[in-house]
Amino acid sequence: MADRIPVDISIATLAEHPAVVAWNRLTGASAVPNRITRLNQGHSEVYRLFAMKEDGDSVIAKLCSREDAEMTRIICKRLLPLVPKPALVFYGCLHTSTRKSWVFLEDAGSMKCLPHDPRHLSALSAWLAALHACLAGYVEDLSLPETGLGMYLEKLRAGRRKILESLSLRELEGEDDATLRSVVEWFDHVENEWDKLDALVGGGGPRTLIHGDFAAKNILVRQTAGALETFPIDWETAGWGPPAADMGECVDLVTYQTEALRYGVSWSAETIRGWAAVGKILRHIAAFEWASASLIGGWPPRGIRRMKVRLEDAWIASALEV
Repeated sequence: MADRIPVDISIATLAEHPAVVAWNRLTGASAVPNRITRLNQGHSEVYRLFAMKEDGDSVIAKLCSREDAEMTRIICKRLLPLVPKPALVFYGCLHTSTRKSWVFLEDAGSMKCLPHDPRHLSALSAWLAALHACLAGYVEDLSLPETGLGMYLEKLRAGRRKILESLSLRELEGEDDATLRSVVEWFDHVENEWDKLDALVGGGGPRTLIHGDFAAKNILVRQTAGALETFPIDWETAGWGPPAADMGECVDLVTYQTEALRYGVSWSAETIRGWAAVGKILRHIAAFEWASASLIGGWPPRGIRRMKVRLEDAWIASALEV
């Protein structure tokens, strides 16, 4: 949602936009925004409804699967309140007749997280540590999926299977063929090292709430009088798993360790470095598997291009330097 260019919606009567109709059905109001902007359109649709609330605040409306809507509800209403950090207000959701749901959330603004900005990096690292520390060992699973190392091993094997199938079905240009074969080789190498990954996360590591796609594109920040607030969005890949799954990108490990200690959790610097090393590999696995989907029944050049830009970093990460 945060990585797309906003597009204003042109419609004769804003009150008739499906997001506005759904909001008014949910709240019993008859509000009309003064502007609607589409923030994302893909497997979900996301809109900003300007000045939708009585106090003039805007609302974020997201049309997604009912499963994703329920995931968002559980996280926003049941879990994030247990973390002493600012969180987006969940206004509610409304089911449609097409097995989808409208989800309505507080608008945190449009300031994207900039990992190269030390203040942003510190804020997001502190937020992530608070999430992991406060929900470590949480016993009520609330029907969220398991997102541990086993899930990533399944992704690795699925991605490799799709690449090999693609290689068997079509002849590719030399460079593209070499890219896919290098990814398969990387998958093989990582699978052979899986026991090392498991050891670095401590035999699975502490079980906590994992965002699952904790990257700058899914993090908004908002400057207040007192601090820089962090708001991760798009929780569709969340679940229970080891902290490593969220630590493959943009985390200041010193801030993370210090913040976790504030909540009574003492994770050593060596342990955290190990999680971060594993996290880099897990992110590459997820990215390669996602890109492999376009090789079968999609547009192969897109998937190959996405793999190619990650390949060098993936090989570096697989050295597991901590």
